[in-house]
Amino acid sequence: MSNLIGRTLGHYRIVDQIGAGGMGVVYRAHDERLDRDVAVKVLHEAVAQDIDRLARFEREAKAVARLDHPNILAIHDFGTEDGVTYAVMELLEGESLREVIKGGGLTTSKAVEYARAIADGLAAAHDKGIVHRDIKPENVFLTQHGRIKILDFGLAKLKLPEQDLSTETPTATLETKPGGLLGTVAYMAPEQVQGQPADHRSDIFALGVVLYEMLTGHRPFGGGTTVETAAAILKEDPEPISAVSPGVQPALATVVSKCLEKRPQDRFSSAHDLSLTLGAMESATATPARHEKSMIGRRWPHILAIVIAVVIALLFILPPSALIERLTGTVETAPIRSIAVLPLDNLSGDPEQEYFADGMTEALISKLAQIGSLDIISRTSIMLYKDSKKPLPQIARELGVDAIIEGSVTRDKNNVRITVQLIHGATDRHLWAEDYQRPLRDVLLLQGEVARAVAQEIDAALTAEESRRLVHAHTVDPDAHEAYLKGMHHFLLFTGDGLTRGAEYLKRAIELDPGYAEAYAALAVVHLNSTYFLSLPPTEVVPPARNMLTKALELDPNNAGAVLSEAWIQMTYDWDWDAAERSHLRALELGPSLSQVHGNFAYLLACKGYVQQAVIEARRAEQLDPVSPMAGQHVGLMLYLARRYHESVAQLESTIELSPYFWLTYQRLAQESIATGEYDRGIELMRKGIELAGPGTLRTGKHTLAYLYARSGKRTQAVKILRELEEREKTTYIPPCDLAQIHAALGNIDEAFRWLDKAVEVRDADLFMTKVWPVWDPLRDDPRFDELLRRLNLLDD
Repeated sequence: MSNLIGRTLGHYRIVDQIGAGGMGVVYRAHDERLDRDVAVKVLHEAVAQDIDRLARFEREAKAVARLDHPNILAIHDFGTEDGVTYAVMELLEGESLREVIKGGGLTTSKAVEYARAIADGLAAAHDKGIVHRDIKPENVFLTQHGRIKILDFGLAKLKLPEQDLSTETPTATLETKPGGLLGTVAYMAPEQVQGQPADHRSDIFALGVVLYEMLTGHRPFGGGTTVETAAAILKEDPEPISAVSPGVQPALATVVSKCLEKRPQDRFSSAHDLSLTLGAMESATATPARHEKSMIGRRWPHILAIVIAVVIALLFILPPSALIERLTGTVETAPIRSIAVLPLDNLSGDPEQEYFADGMTEALISKLAQIGSLDIISRTSIMLYKDSKKPLPQIARELGVDAIIEGSVTRDKNNVRITVQLIHGATDRHLWAEDYQRPLRDVLLLQGEVARAVAQEIDAALTAEESRRLVHAHTVDPDAHEAYLKGMHHFLLFTGDGLTRGAEYLKRAIELDPGYAEAYAALAVVHLNSTYFLSLPPTEVVPPARNMLTKALELDPNNAGAVLSEAWIQMTYDWDWDAAERSHLRALELGPSLSQVHGNFAYLLACKGYVQQAVIEARRAEQLDPVSPMAGQHVGLMLYLARRYHESVAQLESTIELSPYFWLTYQRLAQESIATGEYDRGIELMRKGIELAGPGTLRTGKHTLAYLYARSGKRTQAVKILRELEEREKTTYIPPCDLAQIHAALGNIDEAFRWLDKAVEVRDADLFMTKVWPVWDPLRDDPRFDELLRRLNLLDD
């Protein structure tokens, strides 16, 4: 950016440079029309040349200009002239809050005063639907007249990336695209660190960090690198203010703690509430005026006012029950909003009945996952704790949940008995227990009954529709239910033999009970997985799967699994993206805590080109399935599709560290080497993945190994694998996309498109990612590629 001193932008004459930052350069200027000095912020050329950013800048400038609040820096004008984009703001004299904190001597009363002023400014902006996203001491200014001003309000989302999260810089301003990180890491709310959208509660978290820093002199979440700082924000509690600054009143420390809650819903619900609470604190922390010692009577109204103010503040901070705890010393746990259902113990004495207990565990998880106000950990992560001897608080920490449900199942010929108890995760304190016994025919009703009892016990908000679905269930033939559970047990082995035996049991369940919707839905999923485990083309497996889903939804339109499978077919087989989106949204409504629903929705978003949003959805799936390698590699894949390669590598490496024997993660990480150019490492990783997959897995990623060989110049090895796969393709189903990508890497463009044409004919399930899959980059400039996207209904109009 060239020096603009002496130049005129509009009717503003640039006088001097007074600052610079991530967004641009700030100049002192003279308004020739109104004869006053102003500040002019000239944005980086990258913003001016980006049409989307420029349009966003204009929208934000207009919105902020309408705020007109004394604690928000006023924007007078904005414009673009000769490629220079600028905003005109009031000129401030004073110092930033960062300089004030560095100078020391900030009293508690001043910290509260400044925090309340910031909260007032935030409240005004939030009322207009504007979120700052980057509250930090550098963006707060103290004028010479003692007034607080929030800077860059509404413009923070335009900030350019300066550092990557993997750098060694303690704080860094990061990528700001949708789904990317925004703001300064040390002041980010957990949801921002995870790449999720920021809202008004994210600003409240950041203000909590600033207030903590004003009171103690250092930030609550430390770390030598941005990665360490981000990890602390996500997983650690800050050091109690009482330990750092003992002079700070407990009520004020509680205000800060509430601002810094990990979950947005646990923070202050609005900046208005926070401001009102801090206003009460101002009265309590203000230095009393001098009075004669004999005038106690005159001072009593002031003392009473302070007491009332503190009580009012506590009422805003804490629910009434928590306030009673503080006053009486009794203990009550925080609201429970996330639960892990540990594998129920099989108390039948028969090891052959293990599948029954596992099935009851899965059913209880599925029922609880229908409650939108709760986060329920997925079965995949839960089953890793089967027979675990770890203490419950440790399991709760590892899964990131507030509470744990554990229990047992027994059954005889006619009845089933389930005992469940709810345990507070952090303290291992017993909260509730109940024992249920029902006839086997009522087992489906029993599952919903237990889920509803748990929800009522923890005061989880239930909609009328959710409550109705929990208690809605039909009786089931006991033998049919047993066949269903055995079928699911074999299917979840994820082997070719497991699928075959699982299908047999599920068909038997349907024969015994033709009204069993869950059995139809499960059999559909078995059919859909036959492509991968039994080497069958989609044209053979999808039609019978669709028939099963149609029957399942006729019997139970609210079956989330059936709706999700329907969405998968619409996306991967029909290429009907609008229908797939509607079905995914319906599945999210029916199973808001089902990890697989969020994971599949991430694929839909990515395939349509919304890769940053796909990352967010994949992270939500991982949050609900935190120790599952499948969920972890999904996040890595979405980051890969978003071309965020270094983040993807870090994600996949951590997934391998968690589950070193899951072969698919090695394939994903090997794919990254194509983007990063580390072909030899990728080849080694893919060999490891193939070794772990073993000969029993039909699709082991040999095509990826061949692709790596081709891209690294090892054509002989690539061609050898290609010929082997083409020979096998004559007698068994090999996904044509596998062969097409090898040819593309070898430069055989015509052959690549020939195999892609065949892929369209057989409805190859991998085609749905064509628009964003990096392996197709060598073909994108060919007109035939646009024609392929058109056939897949993926070509933008």
